[in-house]
Amino acid sequence: MNTLELVKGITLVVHFVGLALLVGLFIANMKTKTNFPFGWMVVGAAVQLATGVVLVGMKYALDEDVNNAKIGIKTVLVAAALIAAIIGNLRQKKGEAKLQPFFHAAGGFALLDVAIAVIWSGDIWGY
Repeated sequence: MNTLELVKGITLVVHFVGLALLVGLFIANMKTKTNFPFGWMVVGAAVQLATGVVLVGMKYALDEDVNNAKIGIKTVLVAAALIAAIIGNLRQKKGEAKLQPFFHAAGGFALLDVAIAVIWSGDIWGY
């Protein structure tokens, strides 16, 4: 194992921590009506986005195959989750009501992102 592969593995672990924050908090608080954990969801989504970009860069550096369509869709989804969490967080800090749609959007985009990561493989889609 070379150094870049080790860094890739560590980055993947951090990527999963971001996933756990984002999806775990969503599932744990699905029935919540107020005081959503938007701040931590922003952290989780930001970690996911940043480490995802790093992981794709490492795949190119290691001359591994990259499914650009899949990565593009996943990037849009995690960016949407991040934006929803940021908006929800800002509005919650201002004391606004009706924040549940932002919470569910952030969590829903994150779950869809995970589903695509797991289900979309070359064997299933014929690529």
